[in-house]
Amino acid sequence: MAYQVDKFNGTFLTSVEDGTIDTSTDLRFVGKNYAGYGEVQNENFLHLLENFANTTAPPKAVLGQIWFDSASLRLKFYDGTKWKTANGAEVASVAPSGLAVGEIWWDTSAKQLYAWSGGEFVLVGPEASPDLGASGAIAQVVKDTGNTNHSILKINSGGKTVSIVSQTEFTLNSSINPIDDFTLIKKGITMAKADANGITTDDYVYWGTSSNALKLGGVAATEYLQKGSITFNQEINFQDAGYRVGDQSDFRLRVENDDEIVLESVLGNPVKFIINDSGTTRKNVMTLASTGLLPGVTSSYTLGSASLKWSAAYADTFTGAFTGPLTGNVNGNTQGSLLATDSTIMVNGITKTIGYTGASLYGTLFGSVQGNLTGTASDASALNGITPSIPVPASGNSIAVRDATGTIYATTFNGTASKADRIKIDDTATDSDPNYKTAKTTATANSIAARNSSGDLIANLFQGTATAARYADLAEKYLTDDEYEAGTVVSVGGEEEVTQCKDGDRALGVISAQPAYMMNAWLEGGQYIALKGRVPVKVIGAVAKGNKLVAAADGYAKVAQALDPDVFAIALESNSNSGTKVIEAVVL
Repeated sequence: MAYQVDKFNGTFLTSVEDGTIDTSTDLRFVGKNYAGYGEVQNENFLHLLENFANTTAPPKAVLGQIWFDSASLRLKFYDGTKWKTANGAEVASVAPSGLAVGEIWWDTSAKQLYAWSGGEFVLVGPEASPDLGASGAIAQVVKDTGNTNHSILKINSGGKTVSIVSQTEFTLNSSINPIDDFTLIKKGITMAKADANGITTDDYVYWGTSSNALKLGGVAATEYLQKGSITFNQEINFQDAGYRVGDQSDFRLRVENDDEIVLESVLGNPVKFIINDSGTTRKNVMTLASTGLLPGVTSSYTLGSASLKWSAAYADTFTGAFTGPLTGNVNGNTQGSLLATDSTIMVNGITKTIGYTGASLYGTLFGSVQGNLTGTASDASALNGITPSIPVPASGNSIAVRDATGTIYATTFNGTASKADRIKIDDTATDSDPNYKTAKTTATANSIAARNSSGDLIANLFQGTATAARYADLAEKYLTDDEYEAGTVVSVGGEEEVTQCKDGDRALGVISAQPAYMMNAWLEGGQYIALKGRVPVKVIGAVAKGNKLVAAADGYAKVAQALDPDVFAIALESNSNSGTKVIEAVVL
């Protein structure tokens, strides 16, 4: 007859039939008259002796059951909902849940210990993560170069001493008690990398407002100019960067390119040159504006004088009265006569004639010429005796002229062209022959392939042999029931062809980000799945380089158990993080 098994608290657990084995728990209950009961019974005793030691938890735990986690080497018990550590702290990179008041947690990520208060985790220590270095004030006794002891307070940040507080001044004995970047310790506060003048480097400074200071930049306060008593006893030297003047830095004086002196109106306002006439009247003699150099008052000031003359004046255009010799061309209206150095009339303003008998004309002339002309003309009816071909057919012994569209016609062009509308493919082609092909940046039939604006060549099909591939995996396009991110492990199933894998599936491959060879490329929709090669793979749990990988839940892979037949990849790197991450692996 069957017998009943009750829990210690008297509640019913299961009923065991004769000649059977009950597996409702992690221990097996032997029914009456079961052959081979000895092995079952002894294995039960062994499992109790080793506390079900394994890297994974017993799957049929009951309240109060004990399990030795051989992966973390910790003894755990089942509270009816989850497994909890029976000794020491909870160890994880993320905060655990379900802790009782007073239980502790070791944060493996920050390397800090926390205690659960019932409402939050309270930091026990260390105050700062050891990975960031020790931070805080540290009292220490050090020796000077005369081996005399001094009590100091080191201010550390991230494992680095940034300042020292001392009630005495001394030189640190760096051979006995070295402190990086400290030699002379001053009475008060000494910053790291401070020289004998109190000047620091690497931005070790006091940041804030000081009510008073003995020196600024190592220079005594008495050496600086003070407002209301500015007196320079010697020449002031500014570097090429110069200086600025004005509430909005309106004016700037500087040196560019090592030797170019620049006076700049930064806001674009005119620059006035004002002179006091005998100290009584301010005169705006000249103004520099964005349009040019202007007098301060119209028709009031001269450029040069009878005793101080400019040697030459150069300009594209001159407007106004002119007195003196002129060298160059005159364009525009001229009133009056133009005289040579011997008072000979070169241009007669009354008769409106140019030159005289025996005169020569040099320069640029606009208008018609009666007689012979030696020089350069802007227009002519013939060029070197050859008449331009107008209209523009390709006629012999004529100058080629562009038509209204800018086209030049000729029977044959001999030479090198930098650009052409079409290219001759073979020597037998004629102008109307289809062997003259046009270059296209698109996949157009019977055209020459040209790179587009991105430097890419586009074609419907490339035929030939590839000697290398830019990326690493062989991939084929399949229809997926959702858009999965790169690295997701997939298997056959779902509403379409493939879906993200679940625990126990035989993995088909991994969603590829950059496939080297793409099969089934013309399939509409779908995603490329890496079937072989090196790709990023989403993994859950710790993994070591060389571990075999099988499908896990939610599109992740995990380390395979011994003799698991569904291995699809091998890890190429190690990662001790027990959570989810992406690693490099080779798909088999």
